[in-house]
Amino acid sequence: MLSVIVAVHNQLGHNQLFLEGIRRYTTGPYEVIVIDNHSTDGSAEFFLANGCRVIRNERNLCYPESMNLGSNLASGEFLCHINNDLYVAPNWNGFLIEAMERHRLDAATPLGLEMMPTAPLTDWMQGRWAAIGQGRLSSGKGIDQLRSMIQAMYGNWELYCEEAHRAFTGTMFEGIVGSCVMIRRSTYDALGGLDERIQSADWDLYYTLRQREEMVGDMRRCMVVGASFVHHFIRATIKSKREPFACTHPRLSIPEKWSMEQQEALWCKPNYFRSASDERSLQQILRRHVGKPLKKLGQEVNRAFAWRWRYVNPERIVELHRRQIQTLGTIHPSTGVSPS
Repeated sequence: MLSVIVAVHNQLGHNQLFLEGIRRYTTGPYEVIVIDNHSTDGSAEFFLANGCRVIRNERNLCYPESMNLGSNLASGEFLCHINNDLYVAPNWNGFLIEAMERHRLDAATPLGLEMMPTAPLTDWMQGRWAAIGQGRLSSGKGIDQLRSMIQAMYGNWELYCEEAHRAFTGTMFEGIVGSCVMIRRSTYDALGGLDERIQSADWDLYYTLRQREEMVGDMRRCMVVGASFVHHFIRATIKSKREPFACTHPRLSIPEKWSMEQQEALWCKPNYFRSASDERSLQQILRRHVGKPLKKLGQEVNRAFAWRWRYVNPERIVELHRRQIQTLGTIHPSTGVSPS
């Protein structure tokens, strides 16, 4: 069984859309465990009325503490730590679990705006969403407004998901999309849960698994599964006027726990932490001083034109994505993407 564990603090519209997607597109037996961190907008009552198990807190707990609380109460063989500002695709969980079983993975995540199979496609997707959704704060919006943002971004959601699945179902690569992390219960227990000191729990989990794989050899690093896709509205609760976290435990940043040398050795993107002073080649200099400004300009152009697609035939938006997948989503062997 799958245990879907989500922490919420208000954002009723997001919570309604989130559960709508879970109910519609999750396959097989599952439970939904909600850690309600002092919501005052009826979110806890909504989840209770819809058959979810709700743990109500009188204070706003941080993310890793919330996930540990929910995980300790979960019954599933697989745990999914998921954000409430997420909309899942058909059979999202089935594709993830199938890949984990086939490749004996300890943790896996789907594709999403944060990480597509190629950097150019990731940039295009993020630029489009910056124009349609992220630039128009989604926090506080109702479910109908959020649905319209999904339609503006993807057109026909299920048809888009079919296109993405068809294009990337044979790919799997290193990385993590932290808004939706599937982990085996046995792995979670062996690690002793998430480190509650670290707010960037996804990043910390990736490093922990990668280090465990190399030093002990009893676990495998987290992989991104191309067959599965989720949409993330991105930081909806953080952008709202949320209560300060009430946690009393110590807090550490990623650099305070993991040295730069460790991060360089463990992170999935080579040279990701290389500073500007280390860049010597003309290609690297051009990439930093010319490529990044051009990328930003492209995103602004995308911002200017993307919202108009909300008012055209949804199939045309899917066709736009299809062309971008074909043009920008081509996987080169040097990227390290491996077939599933």
